[in-house]
Amino acid sequence: MLRGTDPRVETGSVLAGVHDEHDLDCVRYAACEAGLRKASLRLLHVWNLLHSVGNVVSMLDDVEEISGRHAERLTAMAALIREEFPDLTVHADLEKSFSVAGVLAEASQDADLLVVGGRRSPGYIGRTLGHVAHSLLHHARCPVLLIPRHGNDQGSES
Repeated sequence: MLRGTDPRVETGSVLAGVHDEHDLDCVRYAACEAGLRKASLRLLHVWNLLHSVGNVVSMLDDVEEISGRHAERLTAMAALIREEFPDLTVHADLEKSFSVAGVLAEASQDADLLVVGGRRSPGYIGRTLGHVAHSLLHHARCPVLLIPRHGNDQGSES
């Protein structure tokens, strides 16, 4: 269900929320969707310093270095997608924020589709969603496609 009463105008953009390299399958799916829609693909990684709160004291001097590593990984993923989908326009953006869900929900205003990896919250039995995915299902301004995420779920926020 989409918020608002105005009919949506297509933006020609598919947005993929990227947490880490384990989202590559999710990003590939988003690239396929963008290709089918003849749209561009925007990869958006939101870096939240608070996710490393246990290490903050020792890393305060290294914030820019850590941010650079996030940017390098996102740039590498974008390069791989550009290589696999040469006809697709791919943008890669990195943002720092205390609210991953907030940034992705706001960015969804300018997208026809938001693709994110669905993660299980650690320690729960049964089907559960992480807080970012749950928030996006309620607050995104475009349709949301949840792709099961494979790989290491430690520190995940979707």
